[in-house]
Amino acid sequence: MNDVIQAAVKRLEPKYKPRSDKEIITEIGLGDSSGDALFYLLFGRYAEMLEAIFRRQSSGRIEFDDFMLELDIRLFVNRCAAILSFDENKASFKTYLGTIAHNLLYDMSAKEMPTLDILEALRQADCGFDEYGMSILVDAINSYPNKDSRYVLLKTIEGYKSKEIAAMLTRRRQEEGTLDKGKSLTPAYIDTVRSRTLKAIRRMMSGPREQAESCGVSACQVSLGVTEPFALAKTSIPTLLEPEAASFTDITNPFITNIYILYNQMVED
Repeated sequence: MNDVIQAAVKRLEPKYKPRSDKEIITEIGLGDSSGDALFYLLFGRYAEMLEAIFRRQSSGRIEFDDFMLELDIRLFVNRCAAILSFDENKASFKTYLGTIAHNLLYDMSAKEMPTLDILEALRQADCGFDEYGMSILVDAINSYPNKDSRYVLLKTIEGYKSKEIAAMLTRRRQEEGTLDKGKSLTPAYIDTVRSRTLKAIRRMMSGPREQAESCGVSACQVSLGVTEPFALAKTSIPTLLEPEAASFTDITNPFITNIYILYNQMVED
């Protein structure tokens, strides 16, 4: 939240501390100028509970800040539609919020794609994919040194649009203090970051094939960027394989589809 909202939360907290969750939700629904501050005031009541849920359920590959940012967006989107949908006759708001948090963590965990899982999914898809090239691309994204670039590509694979990524990255950087509160990142900026990063990864992946072959490395190993048995996980400059044609009608895994799209963008740029 920005400085203005933080100040508003502090100002409103004494007044609303004795109020019930439902009373605060009702006022959020009025849509007046204090709505944003009341949202964060309500959200803050359960910060400790949310952290406890995260610690119990997180797989260890998800950062707490990322989880809270995603939860913030999920609750705030469409004028706090998720919060305004709360029905006190069915459960307490604490239980309701906890359920949303559990479901979000499940979704975020389901979107994690370790390299071996990707390979298995690609084999099962049987769509003519260059499974090794694509798994190497994902490995390159996971290890890419620029945090913003890595974030943009991973969120693209998760299926987010540039406009959504711009909003998420804006909030993330403002929380970190690396972006002024009054500024926001645009979808065009996200598109530029994505394009430049894919080009940089392509350069990283275009290793010197001839040099490797002169050292006695097999063609298969060269194509994977591997110079010794079982070294795929250690390689840093694999050679990119040309993708084979695949019909999108045969693709059932959305992550594979999104990786495939990125892969072809990188090859064609």
